Amino acid sequence: MIDNVRGETIKAPVAECWRVIGVSGDRSCRELERFIHCRNCPVLAEAAREFFDRPPPAGYLETWREILEQPEQAVETDATSVLVFRVDHEWLALPAQVLVEVTPVRTIHTIPHRGGTPLAGLVNIRGELRLCVSLHAVLGLGGGLRSPGTVRPDTAADASAVPRLLVIERAGPRATDRWVLGVDDVAGVQRVPRSALRPVPATVSQAAGRCSTALFRWQEGDVAILDEDRLFEALRQAVAT
Repeated sequence: MIDNVRGETIKAPVAECWRVIGVSGDRSCRELERFIHCRNCPVLAEAAREFFDRPPPAGYLETWREILEQPEQAVETDATSVLVFRVDHEWLALPAQVLVEVTPVRTIHTIPHRGGTPLAGLVNIRGELRLCVSLHAVLGLGGGLRSPGTVRPDTAADASAVPRLLVIERAGPRATDRWVLGVDDVAGVQRVPRSALRPVPATVSQAAGRCSTALFRWQEGDVAILDEDRLFEALRQAVAT
């Protein structure tokens, strides 16, 4: 039994009534005519008070005391944020500041007389047609852009891999460069301490190596961070050919 602000008494009809007959249920509660929303009802307010005033579970305070008594650990402040993704068998990364968005693979419209080039075609991104370039071809890696739902034989075992399109952008002295790139999988944004970065070996001769500026260890493998200046220049050259 709960008294509301008018001095009237309201009885909660069922446990967690807001989920059953309230705004999160079938909205059959008669009190909605007065309170409009469950958050204005004293039944929900009383349930919230009981939730926060309940006694802590066994061992809760001891667990927090152990956590707070642990010595403070140094946090790496000099770190860089990169988007980690896969092209064929290679894990690569791009500085997060050049990333505009990651989108599902969609229809790519080929351009006449441009077959066999890194330029895959045009793709609709939020109502605007953008140049879509095969990053596989630009970096000299195997494979290429795929249609949604198709899987190459060499990646069929990785059922969790989802091809994506990356939209990247960089402001230049005269105009803004914006490109759409197809990749085979996206792992997400990672914070990498600069102390963990290693130089690219001079023996790497592929385009992927020449466009890379550093390596770092991630999930028992090496990830190459692509140099944005070299990558954007390689994209422009690929379209110009």
